[in-house]
Amino acid sequence: MNYHGLIWLLIFALALRYGLPWLFGHQEKKRLAASGIADIDTMDGKTFEEYLEVLFAKLGYKAERTRYVGDYGADLITQKDGVKTVIQAKRYGKAVGIKAVQEAVAAKGMYGCTEAMVVTNSTFTQAAKELARANRVTLWDRDRLVDTLLRVRGESEALRQTVQLLAPLSPVPQLYPPNPQASVILTCVICGVQVSEKVGRYCIAYSERFSGEIYCFAHQKSIRRNMA
Repeated sequence: MNYHGLIWLLIFALALRYGLPWLFGHQEKKRLAASGIADIDTMDGKTFEEYLEVLFAKLGYKAERTRYVGDYGADLITQKDGVKTVIQAKRYGKAVGIKAVQEAVAAKGMYGCTEAMVVTNSTFTQAAKELARANRVTLWDRDRLVDTLLRVRGESEALRQTVQLLAPLSPVPQLYPPNPQASVILTCVICGVQVSEKVGRYCIAYSERFSGEIYCFAHQKSIRRNMA
C-alpha cells in the first residue's frame, strides 16, 4: 500500500473512532431537545437524566451527568457564574417524597457544590417541600419544568396552557390548574384552521411525529403519508 493509501486508511479509521460517535450523539441530543412533557412522561430514569443534561446546557450551564451507579444521590452537576449545583432527577408517576431531598443534601457536600436541586416531571409532597425549604434545596416540579422547556424552545404562553390541558400526567394533580374560564384556541400551523381539543390532544400525544406542533386532520394525514 502506498503512502497516500495509508493516509486515507488513517482518516477512515479516525472517522470511525471519533466521527460516528459524535454524529450519533449529536442526533440523540437533537431528539432529546425536541421532547415535550408527554415524551418525558414515557422516559426511563437514565433517559430523563440525559434530557436534563441537554436542557441545562441550552440554559447556558456547563452540565455533566455523574456515574449511573454509585452516584451518591447526584444525577447531574451543573456550573454557571461560579455556582456549582448538584441535581437529583426524578422521573416519577407519583409525588416525590423527602428521600429525594435528603439525597440531594447529602450529594451537595459529597461533590463540593454550593447549591442543590431536585427536578421532577411530577409534584412534591408537603413534607418534601418543607425539608427543601429548611435545607435550601430548589425544587422544580412539573409546572416549572414545562415552563422552562417551553421558554427554551421559544414557545408562547398560550402553548404552555395547551400542553398543560392536553398532556397532563393523569395521576398527579396540577399545582397551578388552568383557569376554567380561559379558552385556548388551537389552530393548524400550516393552514391556520381551528382544530378541536381531540385533534390537538392527538398531536401532543404523538409529539415526536408532529415535532410538537398542532395540525388539522387533513395535514395530519399528509404528514403520515410522507413518513410512510
